Amino acid sequence: MNLSFFKEIGRLEAFEIKNSSKVLTLIGPGVFLYSVIIHRFNPDLIHVPFAREFFTLLFLGVGLLPLTKKKIVLDNYGIFVFLSMFAFEHYLIYMMSLNNFSLDYLLGAYIATFGGILMLNNRWLIILFSTFQLLHTAHRVVVNDLDLITEGAILISITTIFIFSFIILNGAMQYRKGLEEMNSQLESKIKQRTIDLENRAKELYERNKDLEEFAYVVSHDLKRPLRNIYTLAEWVTSKELLEENSVQEDSEMYENLFIIKEQVVQMDMLINGILNYSLQMEKEKEIKKVNVDSLVKRVIMVNTAENCTIEVVNKLPEVYFNESQLLQVFQNLIQNAIKHNDKEKVHIQIDVDEKFKDYVFSISDNGPGIAEKYHQKIFQLFQKLELQAHVDSIGIGLALVKKIIERNGGKVWLESKKGEGTTFYFMVSKP
Repeated sequence: MNLSFFKEIGRLEAFEIKNSSKVLTLIGPGVFLYSVIIHRFNPDLIHVPFAREFFTLLFLGVGLLPLTKKKIVLDNYGIFVFLSMFAFEHYLIYMMSLNNFSLDYLLGAYIATFGGILMLNNRWLIILFSTFQLLHTAHRVVVNDLDLITEGAILISITTIFIFSFIILNGAMQYRKGLEEMNSQLESKIKQRTIDLENRAKELYERNKDLEEFAYVVSHDLKRPLRNIYTLAEWVTSKELLEENSVQEDSEMYENLFIIKEQVVQMDMLINGILNYSLQMEKEKEIKKVNVDSLVKRVIMVNTAENCTIEVVNKLPEVYFNESQLLQVFQNLIQNAIKHNDKEKVHIQIDVDEKFKDYVFSISDNGPGIAEKYHQKIFQLFQKLELQAHVDSIGIGLALVKKIIERNGGKVWLESKKGEGTTFYFMVSKP
């Protein structure tokens, strides 16, 4: 027999070590209690001094051994379990013989036999345990002066246990073999799936980086000719040049030049939106404490107009967030409420509600409202509702808001009814 054979004998799976440890820890005080009870009710029984204390401490010690986390213990824990159960079983057989096969010790010996067989997982240890138990018990039966009926009953019972131990062994080994095969196949599948996911994640990361770089380069390169076109259109439509070339502001040429300017403005907005959206591919690293009340006041300052009032209902808290991202969230939601408002006087309310682990911010307006069927659509990229033809909108603002909030672990939603205004909500974790 080589070294690997002995390593295999003592090897237990992690869950088997855990279970055996718990059982042995419970057996320790159980042995002590059982011994005290049987000697209390049957004081004539012979006992070996300090034997029950020894086995109580033995089981407790072996039960607590895995807590040391030592490799030699974990690799050979099956041996420790076998030796403790083997010693206890033969102690019980000896005490059973010493007390003329008293029913108290006979019952204890049978329980220990079944318990040992169920706790052992290696076929060689089970065979060794059962065989020596049978031989030792048979020897004690033969040398003791028992009547024929008692002797036959004991021999039949221990032989039955011996036979059933092999039946249990056969079933357990088949089950264990099937379980090991299933585990092996599962580990192989998990390993392959992990490799596939890692490759996929790497591929997606590279694609995202490429898309981010592409969006930045394209946006940057497109802005230069757009600026040139806009500058040229602005110069051509200047009052001086129009007068010099006798072009009227209501002429077709002027209208065409004005359309060019407007299209350039729309294209510039689109490029800025794509650039902002693409640069939010990853959560920014600079997270710091942000005074939301101060931040919102800055946003209000640049958006308040004669026909627009923005009110903060309650003092806004401090949160941990990327400041530029949070600024974009409030800016987009407030400007969205202003752009799409159909009232002569625009009124916007900003508020916060404190939950258990989060702050829920809300931005309400008195606008036309949004039908429920569009509540999800408006958060999609390049999706917009054509409520007002003159509104400069490219359908990126709300998509960017959703992306920023969700990338930071929150969520965004709205409540609105057609003709009754709209309230946008978004959630931010507390510091």
